[in-house]
Amino acid sequence: MGMSRRTMVQGLGAGILGAGLLSACGTGGIRRGRGRRATTTAPTGDALAEPDTALTLGSIGASYGRSAPFENAIALAVHEAWIDVNAEWKGLFGHDVGLVDRHVVTEAGADLTEVIEGLAEAGVTACLTSVDEETLVAAIPAFVAAGIAVIDVFSSGMSVRAPEVETSGMLARLCPNDKALAAYYAEQSWAVSGDRAGAPGTVAYVSEDSAQGRSLLFELTQVLGPTGGKVVLEHFHAAGDLGDVNALVASVLETPPALLIVNGGPETGPFLSALHTATLDGGQRPTVEIAAQLSPAASVNYAEADLAAECLSRAKGLEPGGEYSVRHVNMMLNVDPGLYDTGYAYSQQAYDGFVIAALAAQDALSVEGTAIAASIPRVLTGSGECNDYGECRTVLRDALAAGAKESISYAGRSGPLELGSDRDPRVGDFRHYSWNDANELEFDGADGYELEG
Repeated sequence: MGMSRRTMVQGLGAGILGAGLLSACGTGGIRRGRGRRATTTAPTGDALAEPDTALTLGSIGASYGRSAPFENAIALAVHEAWIDVNAEWKGLFGHDVGLVDRHVVTEAGADLTEVIEGLAEAGVTACLTSVDEETLVAAIPAFVAAGIAVIDVFSSGMSVRAPEVETSGMLARLCPNDKALAAYYAEQSWAVSGDRAGAPGTVAYVSEDSAQGRSLLFELTQVLGPTGGKVVLEHFHAAGDLGDVNALVASVLETPPALLIVNGGPETGPFLSALHTATLDGGQRPTVEIAAQLSPAASVNYAEADLAAECLSRAKGLEPGGEYSVRHVNMMLNVDPGLYDTGYAYSQQAYDGFVIAALAAQDALSVEGTAIAASIPRVLTGSGECNDYGECRTVLRDALAAGAKESISYAGRSGPLELGSDRDPRVGDFRHYSWNDANELEFDGADGYELEG
């Protein structure tokens, strides 16, 4: 599956939400066009009215595995979106939107059946998740049985979209999936050139051993193969433990690739340091130059790490989502100043997930999970682009008052988003990073991806 480039449209853990069912307490102007499909319908003879029913949402995160580094930022962003929707924009359908205590999974293989049943008993009809692919796949039947729409703000692995995973249209994901990531990485591998670089289109793949890690490798082979590229090395390891780093370095250098993809965490810095050192000649000049692409968990500040000079000079980091707005950064830092050091990855999607659930309910004029699930793609691809909950809801309510049903295209904190037929993003944004001479993380801008088909 190919990917084309488009121009970027510019623009916090567990326990913070208190106890019991919570209810509590942004702005802009509508823009038309951007090539969105017009879905406005003419007034019908049926009466259109808002239900006198409160919407209640749930959220489930994880303190282990790939999502652990981002749990705090995700949880805080969900909480802040809940505050904004209720305090600033007076909730939905004349009621505060409820938010049940966040459930945080603490170990791999946890059974969420009872948790999901508890959410249903509490009146939850839509749930935000940020768990690993294995946990999400195992939980899908319980969500479907309970009639709870799921908005996942973290996973990318394609095992979630396997034919045997019957989501019944109840699952939407907000982050680029592994098809989009593979297309981007493949594009980077062909862009590498130079006398000391590997052959264009060749990739060495180093990843944590997980469903997502193996999914991404498969998608890479699917993209590279038809164009003459190939994966020249694949290495899987336990989370956070690369094993024998020297042996891994030797394996990479045996057939130097154009691009080294490291799908892991902060252990990536010492690995790249060892790799760079192994390429130096007697004059401390690199004999081989390998471009590296780092996953979100590895795209961190290495200034305090003891790394070789210039070992990150050819490394690039990647995160899902568009450029952070000042408003979003200020919101996050006001709640937890420590996020200045740990970052905000996936917090945009977490904030947007809450807003999208509420807007989908407004669009559907229903708090039922099936109705919300059906409306999620519509509120992202309508004829009128809007940028926050209040603005988008106003468009929908004004149309309702006029006896019509307007369509909206919510372009929120993470940027413009459009879901494909599988309800994974077909259009979205990436943030790019590099490292300076002091191994400090630097933002390089954001741009968009668009999957074909």
